Amino acid sequence: MKLKALLIGCGNVGAEYDIDKPGLVWSHAKAYSLKDNLDLTVSDVDERKAKRVAATYNANILDKPGGEQFQNFDLISIATPTTTHFEYLKNILTDSAAVVVCEKPPVNSLKQADEINGIYKSSGSKVLVNYMRRFQPAYRVTKEKLKKKFERESLRAIIVKYNRGFLNNASHAIDLLEYLYDEPFDFKDFSIQHAEFDAFDYDPTLTGGCFYLDHPVSLTGISGVAYPVFEIEIFYADAKIVIGDSGNEIRYYSKNNGVLSENSDETQIGILDQYMIPVIDEALDLFFKRKIEDNFMSALRVNRRMLEIIEPLKKYNVTISN
Repeated sequence: MKLKALLIGCGNVGAEYDIDKPGLVWSHAKAYSLKDNLDLTVSDVDERKAKRVAATYNANILDKPGGEQFQNFDLISIATPTTTHFEYLKNILTDSAAVVVCEKPPVNSLKQADEINGIYKSSGSKVLVNYMRRFQPAYRVTKEKLKKKFERESLRAIIVKYNRGFLNNASHAIDLLEYLYDEPFDFKDFSIQHAEFDAFDYDPTLTGGCFYLDHPVSLTGISGVAYPVFEIEIFYADAKIVIGDSGNEIRYYSKNNGVLSENSDETQIGILDQYMIPVIDEALDLFFKRKIEDNFMSALRVNRRMLEIIEPLKKYNVTISN
């Protein structure tokens, strides 16, 4: 018997990122299509998009997903704009016991965070929030390296560079750091140097800093560039780790004759070429109970803490500089 999967949203991450790119798996639709034991149904408010994706992946089309229809599916992906995530998630958790893969962030207000917390706890569903780097095999390797080769006591500082929204994209870096170090990021004493509502009217791109693992973390929000920015530099007393190219590569450096040099034999590249496959595999593991824990509550906690920082700024929607 085949499982039934529903994809809500056939835009970029839903289907368009890789629809004409052989060898790359960057979308929910293509990742689902690679599973022989799945029947895929797609839905989008743009009928043309839904028809194109359905034709490409031999999928069914659902015009207006909602209510009891959710009960017909085992896995449901929410790949719609951020402002719609909460309503879809609320309705699915109320009406279905499906495993849900929700694009990040699941909420965009503190009110939504509080409401969905209660609904999730009373539902029978598991929810994966798609902070996709935490699911990649390469980052499991990095996590093991941190445990075996990098002493926590020698950590000195972390620098994060990102664009297009504190909640939407800086949260990727925060989630990844939590995954790598197994410690919550509490944004203690977070200070804002600059805030600009450049990409979203509800989510400013912030530059600021705080402490994590008792060491300084700098978050630099970069506005006005026409390319994605996602980089993390982790500094140790005698070593450095650089996560670059939007997380598609990890480079390790160590002290050699008084200078840092790259350990090229440890370099990891092409990490995200097929990043959606491990995400859907994780959802299937939850469905078949090969794994028990999802990442919903940890993601919601991070999102809530970030919303506590940005919601006071949303009232003004202006550029702030110190």
